[in-house]
Amino acid sequence: MADTIRRTAKALAVGGLVTAGLVLAAPGTAQAALGGCSTNYSGRTGTAKCTTVTNGSSFRVKVVCYKITTGSISRTVYGGWRTSAGTSSAGCPIGEDIDDVTIQKVV
Repeated sequence: MADTIRRTAKALAVGGLVTAGLVLAAPGTAQAALGGCSTNYSGRTGTAKCTTVTNGSSFRVKVVCYKITTGSISRTVYGGWRTSAGTSSAGCPIGEDIDDVTIQKVV
């Protein structure tokens, strides 16, 4: 239960930072290269979704996993790069759970 609360709090904090970053980094006169981006997780799988991908930009999900038995960070896994609107996903192996989900962007 504590792990679920911790992951939920992290997801909300990361979502707020991603949203704030998109607002702060919004270009003045050019069209945004990435838009409508969000992260989510279910079970051992994390996803990153963007509804607008233009001007040669791309994105993918970055998932940090931790071992359930020790609680220590074990690995980072990445989803495939997406160059059009859609979803990138990656998962932690059996015996591990998600610690963090973020979006890597190339704009």
